[in-house]
Amino acid sequence: MTTNFSRRNVLQLSLGAAAISLLAACGAKTEDVGSAGAAKDLLDINVGYIADYNGAALMAVADQEGYWAKAGLKPKYLPFTNGPLAIQALGTNNVDVVYIGSGALWLPASGKAEIWAVNSVSNADRIIAQPGIKTLAELKGKKVAVPTGTSGDQLFSLALAKEGLTREDFKVTAMEPPAIVAAFAAGQIDGAALWYPLIDSAKKGQPDLVELFSNEDFIDTFTFPSTFVASPGRAAKDKALATGFISVVKSANDYRHANQDTTIALTAKFLKLKDEDMAAQASVAKLFTSKELETLSSEGTVYTWLNGLQEQFKKDEKIKAITDPKTFYNSELFVSTPTV
Repeated sequence: MTTNFSRRNVLQLSLGAAAISLLAACGAKTEDVGSAGAAKDLLDINVGYIADYNGAALMAVADQEGYWAKAGLKPKYLPFTNGPLAIQALGTNNVDVVYIGSGALWLPASGKAEIWAVNSVSNADRIIAQPGIKTLAELKGKKVAVPTGTSGDQLFSLALAKEGLTREDFKVTAMEPPAIVAAFAAGQIDGAALWYPLIDSAKKGQPDLVELFSNEDFIDTFTFPSTFVASPGRAAKDKALATGFISVVKSANDYRHANQDTTIALTAKFLKLKDEDMAAQASVAKLFTSKELETLSSEGTVYTWLNGLQEQFKKDEKIKAITDPKTFYNSELFVSTPTV
């Protein structure tokens, strides 16, 4: 499928290339599993994550419960700030599979990645504004920061369509999420498309910030799944790696579903953050058991989610045409892979 990359998308991904090697070098967290002798028999897997509850909880659980070794894998973790950067890294030798939010699913739809597993459904995204601004229309002509190609960008498009506005009505500036937090706290921008837990950080500088829109405002029409993705064709090429990873994710997912409080504590420890921060992040995630995800996949519900998102991506000119979601999500692989 031909991808219609806008100039801002190409620029965003190009600027992110330099950051990938830095993240891999400075932020990687490696877990040694088992004894030195046993570790030699394990298959190495490089896993990209985003440092929040949705993006790291299953990694924290898998470490705690020893699921990696049970699946014959030895993980190395690499942090990313957003999904498009993580997917770009799939084209290197640094990472095998990465976590992404729903806003980056236009890249799998464009043939840039394949989905191995659904993680959760998110309600973490928000359109925020400085204190005193009560509607999106009041931001017209003002500076709004948007992290290109992310779930925040996606929510911004939905909000604009709902309000009958366009991006040309605002001074839209493409910025990386951490830079948005700093700029918002300093009053350098008037609004932003962002997500929790970054909004918690923004509130430290502007505690009276206003939330104008959230995912929940569109829940009747759109579902916002976060997923784990790999390079196109990777599962067929390295089935042992793919099924091993999926088995770990499904096992950790069921543990998380049954042990929310413990998972919050494990994730906080994994990310070196406070338990209360993780609890707040967990509150904006809708979780399913792996059996429920199997049913949602086999009955076609996940494909319906992906088609709905593709319709939005096409309107935003991120993709030229809607493609069969079976080309980038093999539900049979997910359903047929057992837990460890």
